[in-house]
Amino acid sequence: MSDGKTLCQTCEDVVVSEFLPLGMQPACLFLDDEAEAENEQTWPLDLGFCPNCGLVQIMEPVSERILFSGDYHHIAGLTGGYRRHLRGLADELAEQHGAGPGATSPRRSVVEIGSNDGSLLDELAGRGFEVLGVDPNGTRSPAGSPVVKDYFSADVAARMVAEGGPADVVVALNTFAHITDLHDFLRGVSTLMSPHGMFVSESHYLPDLLQGLQYDFAYHEHSRYYALTSLQASFERHGLEVFRIERIDTHGGSVRVYAGFEGARDVDASVEELRRYEDTLALTEESTYRTFAARVEEHRDRLRGLLQELRRDGSRIAAASSPARAVTLLTYCALGPADIEFISEISPRKIGKLSPGTHIPIVHQERLCGPDQPAYALLLSWHIADELMARLREEGFRGKFVVPLPEPRVIG
Repeated sequence: MSDGKTLCQTCEDVVVSEFLPLGMQPACLFLDDEAEAENEQTWPLDLGFCPNCGLVQIMEPVSERILFSGDYHHIAGLTGGYRRHLRGLADELAEQHGAGPGATSPRRSVVEIGSNDGSLLDELAGRGFEVLGVDPNGTRSPAGSPVVKDYFSADVAARMVAEGGPADVVVALNTFAHITDLHDFLRGVSTLMSPHGMFVSESHYLPDLLQGLQYDFAYHEHSRYYALTSLQASFERHGLEVFRIERIDTHGGSVRVYAGFEGARDVDASVEELRRYEDTLALTEESTYRTFAARVEEHRDRLRGLLQELRRDGSRIAAASSPARAVTLLTYCALGPADIEFISEISPRKIGKLSPGTHIPIVHQERLCGPDQPAYALLLSWHIADELMARLREEGFRGKFVVPLPEPRVIG
């Protein structure tokens, strides 16, 4: 903040313009009981954009030490689709670095920042990499891949290099948007990475968020929302250069970005191609974001109207799965226990708790698919709707599905 104004977290000297107020929102921390729900803390969730680099950010970010304290609920390897995604990334990195059975090159080291349950670490270790995770929860993987229990920073990176040397590959999947201090994080990456190493990150892609009306992907754990333009602006400040980029379909649309030290690698044509595409999207123009905000407000009215119409004949509605993005959707649309009977889940970290913000009971998936099942299931993980619907049909759900975004609709 400067003189009461919010500055761009990349440029640091450009004032950010607010465009989307999503109200007071809690962190994605599931609640044990009603007493805990009464004392739940909330913060304003308002988005702004930088007219210089096009970065979208939360106007008043909450410290990562609040958001990721304790037993964080997300489990990377829980869904089949994401496990396949991690295996594909591990195969790609192994091919690039000559790892795997019969490899003749020296053993390569990988550090994953935000290693979560260690799913990727195990995949990489199985392909011949020397692996190490960094995660504040310090979760060891089923195969026992080692983890430094800490919040990644430039100081932590310097300590890791002093103890074990630099890393050939640094990976951060869906964590690059989470950290509070962007530039300290990038100083840490530059410190940790070997001279010819690479930094591989995956982040939700801002143009997909805007075009797909994915406002539910805005929540406190995500301080920033990136396009290539804003990523390059932040990397360049630390001597890093994007040399390859590819769009991927995880989380409703993301980008996998490869960066190294400036001039260390040839820059692939994919970088210039995506920059030209982004130049057509007016990502630094206020009108782009005002239009998006108007669409968000209209969507809230349409979704609430659809659910009210479905309940008009006494039909019951429950929800299926409770990802972090559901917190924003349910809270902004004011959908609570009077609208949604329960939320079904398969994650043991969520079952038996109350949803953040709206305090809807979270139960085992067998209740949704059992004999007393509701008529409708609202798919909160709508970005994997096909996978989720197939799984629920297989488990015995006979009702209809409500897909909330980008356009509320019923699928029978």
